[in-house]
Order: sequence, then structure tokens, then C-alpha cells
Amino acid sequence: MLDGENHKPVYPVSIIDLANGHATTTDDQGYFTLPVHTGDMLSFSFIQFHTEQRLAYPDSFLRVELFPLSIALQEFILHPDYTPFQKDSAEMATLYSKDLNVKRIKPSLGGGPSDGFGVSASGLIGSLAQKVSRSYKRDKKFKKQFELDMEQKYIDSRYVPGLVTALTGLTGDTLAVFMNTYPMDYNFARTSTDLDIKMWVRNNYRDYLEKGNMQPIPVLKTK
Repeated sequence: MLDGENHKPVYPVSIIDLANGHATTTDDQGYFTLPVHTGDMLSFSFIQFHTEQRLAYPDSFLRVELFPLSIALQEFILHPDYTPFQKDSAEMATLYSKDLNVKRIKPSLGGGPSDGFGVSASGLIGSLAQKVSRSYKRDKKFKKQFELDMEQKYIDSRYVPGLVTALTGLTGDTLAVFMNTYPMDYNFARTSTDLDIKMWVRNNYRDYLEKGNMQPIPVLKTK
């Protein structure tokens, strides 16, 4: 009795004579003996292997190979419990990965001898360098803007209109004016707790009222 893939002994395989119910198992070398009659059907089974059946003949050597079960599982993709900001950032980074990962060498202009036809080598190289320089600057500007956009997206994920409305009662255009008047710093958004942000909104709202925007501060309900 062998493993059909690596040809090593399989044990303890259960062997049953289906004609009369007699049974035995293989030893650690894969061998077994069982009294049978000509034409008896033998069943060979072992956990995690396909069951095989063979016709038996007395006084004969029977070689049987069992093959492991191969179970095809349905594909399953595990998505961590990312926040909307994290999902959006990952998608943006993937979308612009080529542009973000391009490493350009900052060009430098230098002088050189004439080519003999009135055109200096430095003129040709300088023209090319200027084009590369413009590309370098565009690339640098894009990366900087991308970084700023990601910072603003993170701020927007923490400094949300719903939170401000709940703390101040402001809505509509008044809410927009307040949030534009008191923008949140990225480093503050990154390092602050939820309680810090709530206190920051409340303090700014007090300042907002003191400057003549008279609207009462709502009473916060706590559980």
C-alpha cells in the first residue's frame, strides 16, 4: 500500500472485504494479509486519501496506490477593517504608483567646446537639460501636491461636518464658513485623540461666538 504521489508506505489503511465484511489494516511498511475468495471486492480507505477498490485473488500480491484528496476551495479575499480614508489612500497610491516612484536625477547645466559647426556642445546638452529640468520640476510638483492632497484627506476624515454640527449646532453655509475659518492642522489631526479634537472644535466655536457670530452653544448629552 503506497502513497500514489511520493510512493511511500501508507498506514494504517483500512481494508474491508465487501463480500463478507472481513477487515484488516496495513502495517508501517504498507503490507497487509487478508483471507479472500476469487473475485471478492476489497475496499481501501485512509483519511485524506481517495478510497480505492480492487478485485481480490487468493495467493496473489496486490499493489495499491492511494492518492491524496485535493479539495478546491472557493477563492476568498480578506480585506482588513480599513477606514474609508485608508482605503481611498491605498487606491490613490496604487493609481499613481508609477508617477510617485519615478526617481529623476536633477539636471545641471555646464559649458563645453564647440562642435566645429558653430553650435556648441553645451548648447545641445543645455537644451536637453532644460527639458529634463522641466520634467523634473513637474514631477516634484506633482509629488508635493499628492502629499498635500493625502494630508487634507486625512484631516477631512477626522474634522467632519457631522461632528462639528453635533458640537456647535451649525449647519449649511454657516457650518462651511466656520470650518473654513478654523482649518485643522495636519499634525494636530494626526496626533490628537477624539477628545482633543472635540475640545478644539468647542474652543474655536467659543472664539467664533466672541467675534460676533451669536449662536448658542448646544448642551452636550453624555451617556
